[in-house]
Amino acid sequence: MPNQRRGLLRLGATLLLVGAAMGLAAAIPLPHPSRWMTAHVTALMLGTLIMVEGLVWNDLRLSDGQRTWLVRLVNVAVWSGVTLGIATAILDIPGPATMPGLAPAGIQVPILFTLLALIVPTTIASWVLLWMGLRGEA
Repeated sequence: MPNQRRGLLRLGATLLLVGAAMGLAAAIPLPHPSRWMTAHVTALMLGTLIMVEGLVWNDLRLSDGQRTWLVRLVNVAVWSGVTLGIATAILDIPGPATMPGLAPAGIQVPILFTLLALIVPTTIASWVLLWMGLRGEA
């Protein structure tokens, strides 16, 4: 259990570092700087949230198997999200909030939908497990 907690804290710190690097990418003249800024903010928020999850780890009421699954789900969701942010910045993938009315095309479509197919269920499942673990005393 302490290794999983430490791993989550390390993951959060790594995401903060990756987020800072993406902030630099937004500041230098790379194509699509607003996309890099979005990826930067996303990585910073994810890093902060994962570190908070690591901080509450000892208070979760979960079995060892549930804890293992929670760590796996968080890793898949987080790294898929960061990958999507980078892919969006490189390929200028449109989104409903960032480019309303535009649809992804070409190689953007399989990349977007594959990553979303990973991100959405793993994120929801990790939230459910975290919520279950934060329930009151049994």
